[in-house]
Amino acid sequence: MSGRDEQRDAYLRTQIDPGESILAAGRQGFVTDRRILFGWKLDFGSHAGEWTHDSLTFGEVVRWSRGRRHDDRPMLRIEHPTHWRLEWVPAHRFLWFRWGNETGEVAHRKTTFSFSSRRDPVFWELSERLQLTGAPQREPFVESLPGTREERMARGRRSGVYRVQAGPLGALQRLRCRISGLDEELHHGRIHWWIRVGSWALLAVPLAFVSPWLVLPAILAVEILWVVGLQWSWRRTRYPA
Repeated sequence: MSGRDEQRDAYLRTQIDPGESILAAGRQGFVTDRRILFGWKLDFGSHAGEWTHDSLTFGEVVRWSRGRRHDDRPMLRIEHPTHWRLEWVPAHRFLWFRWGNETGEVAHRKTTFSFSSRRDPVFWELSERLQLTGAPQREPFVESLPGTREERMARGRRSGVYRVQAGPLGALQRLRCRISGLDEELHHGRIHWWIRVGSWALLAVPLAFVSPWLVLPAILAVEILWVVGLQWSWRRTRYPA
């Protein structure tokens, strides 16, 4: 068990009510005679470094279902009334743009638990308790990887070409890595290319009707604003006042 797992379990034990019995414990959380209790650590905003938790009582279960991942590992999905949980949210919103990191409340009506195998004690205990609730059980589900097997293999082959370290392809790959590293350092990986292109177009397209010579300065100005804004957001998140 890792240090983070030990911290999580120690935190969850402080949330156990008097007279409540733990029936099974694992990385997913605790199954007790009353509920499933689970916790996670917050990484952003004013709550960074703090542990938080949520629990689902068995009386809240509306529907549930068994499932499996693409590698056949089991899953359990529970439908329940709305629960608000503290987790990552974008720090800033403008139109369809989202950027920055913050902690906020997010509504959940479904909760899915993944397990390493069907022998997991939490899987067995939670499955048994869900059956005892009498709540309707949905059809089994499967969570698969995006794309077909052939498409995933094709992506893997394309990735393999980029690992060439000698010759022109190697030089090109090293250049792409340097550019990617610079972009990560400037934007901290928090802005998608389509958002950047869209923001360029918002300013560059109108100015293109005024003068084509204004397009490039407009793109540079927007990119500088993104860099300044995201650097400020990152430092504000990393070093809160």
